[in-house]
Order: sequence, then structure tokens, then C-alpha cells
Amino acid sequence: MNPLFLRPQARFFHATARKFDFSKMTIIGRVGSEFTEFTSQNDRRYLRYSIASQPRKDGATNWYNVTVFNEHHINFLTQYVRKGALIYVEADAANYVTEKDDGTKRYSLSLIQKEFNLLKNGKSEEPPAELAENSE
Repeated sequence: MNPLFLRPQARFFHATARKFDFSKMTIIGRVGSEFTEFTSQNDRRYLRYSIASQPRKDGATNWYNVTVFNEHHINFLTQYVRKGALIYVEADAANYVTEKDDGTKRYSLSLIQKEFNLLKNGKSEEPPAELAENSE
């Protein structure tokens, strides 16, 4: 008999393993807004955009706001990805609660992009070459 099958499989949990606690979200959807670039107070460049996903054809569209800090991702997104592109995004997720002046609570989901993959780019805003020639 193979000794690998005889090994007991055990998973250990430890109270000090908090650095491994996280929430992750995976979204496949279309880029729903232009990429907006910002600079933080400590001069760190970051990007924000939204993704629209529709889990079922007859279902409602879900909108997610994504923030990107990775310099390589920012460069690729702004140079090559267009609005309407179909993308796969993995993001760290965190919920925040803030209280408004009137005492009501506002809940928000923060998504920080960690990985992404361009599945299909959006349509180009430039007209096809044959249309441009005919209009002259």
C-alpha cells in the first residue's frame, strides 16, 4: 500500500495566526467606468474603476468599485484596457461602517485589486479604417 494514503491529514489552527485572516473576492465582469488616477497624501499613485457583473441573464447588475495600488497593474490597465472590457479580478475585501451627521450608518465594501486577467477587451472608440477613409 502507498504510504501517502496512510498519513493522517490534520490542519492546525493557532490563536496567533491573525495575519492569515483575510477576505477575498473574485469578480468576472465588465469595466463600467473610465480609470481615474489619484495620488495619496504620501505621494502613492493609485487607480479607481468600477466593474459591472450580472450573475444571471435576467438578474440585476451588480456594481463594484475597485482600487488598484500595484504600479504594473495601473500601467497595464491605463494603457491597454478599455471601458467594456471583460476582466477577471481577485481583490482583498473589507467592510466599513461610517456614521453620517444625522446618525444613520453607511456601509461600504472596499475592494483592493491583487490580481487581474484581461479576458476580452472593450470596443475601440476609433472608427474602423474603412469608415474613416469614406468620410474624407
